[in-house]
Amino acid sequence: MTKAFHLMWLVLVWLALWSDLSWANLLSGLAVAGVVGVTYGLWREGAMVLRPWRAVKLLVVFLVRLVESTYVVARTVVTPRVHIQSGIVAVPLSDAYSDALVTLIADLNSLTPGTLTLDVRRHPTVLYMHVLHIKSVDTVLQASRQLEVLAVEAFGDEAALAALHEDRSGVVEAIS
Repeated sequence: MTKAFHLMWLVLVWLALWSDLSWANLLSGLAVAGVVGVTYGLWREGAMVLRPWRAVKLLVVFLVRLVESTYVVARTVVTPRVHIQSGIVAVPLSDAYSDALVTLIADLNSLTPGTLTLDVRRHPTVLYMHVLHIKSVDTVLQASRQLEVLAVEAFGDEAALAALHEDRSGVVEAIS
């Protein structure tokens, strides 16, 4: 079902770009969708799945955090003599996540002002994030975990959903 959805979505985008519904555009759209699917691995294990209501929830939470963190960064810029305590935090992720899902989680964290993903390591999968205001490492890990859970629930496959419940406390201790 997911493969058919991806194929149809790509064909619809193709038809929208041409803004003309014809047999030639439909057939060329199917061909392009097939090539894109094979080239970018839409049909291999670990591809992202779309759960629309979960994606909307992720978007709302992300936008709220974006507004809050933008305010904090703007206040930091205009306030004289603000004490900034920044640092780099290692955020462990599951090895069961696909590359696309890890990229999404890293981007969600980087798009929030005041944080930037510096590096992503695999096996064990760890994001190294620079954080402008660190109250505590646990706070940073909890905020990142919230985005991770929402992203996996919205776009993760079955293996990624199962990996949400694994214990990663040993990974943090080994890296820290």
